Amino acid sequence: MLGVSGIVGGGQFILAPSGRLIGISPTLLANSPFESYLVPGLILFSILGVFPLVVVYGLFRRKRWAWPAAIAVGVALVVWVLVEGVVIGFGKRLQYPHLVQGVVIVGLAVLPSVRAALR
Repeated sequence: MLGVSGIVGGGQFILAPSGRLIGISPTLLANSPFESYLVPGLILFSILGVFPLVVVYGLFRRKRWAWPAAIAVGVALVVWVLVEGVVIGFGKRLQYPHLVQGVVIVGLAVLPSVRAALR
């Protein structure tokens, strides 16, 4: 689900860097280094969109690289939400559910049973 929402959300920012497709104003970027949502959209699309889908593939195929990659996905999501919270403020849209999702991804990935399954 994370990968799909990252592709959709990031894709909408790439298609309309003003944020109009998602319904957010560029004024939210006032405290950021960005003038539009293009760069955040590219990050969202690739790191929280395509990358998680590749990791899911690796997990299903029991690839060794998938275990650390799954942890990286969870950490990336937590970092994304925290940076987003600092830049546009906390309590917006899906921040808290995504923060919990990132923590759960990391928590599940570090379980000994998951690591053992991917050895």
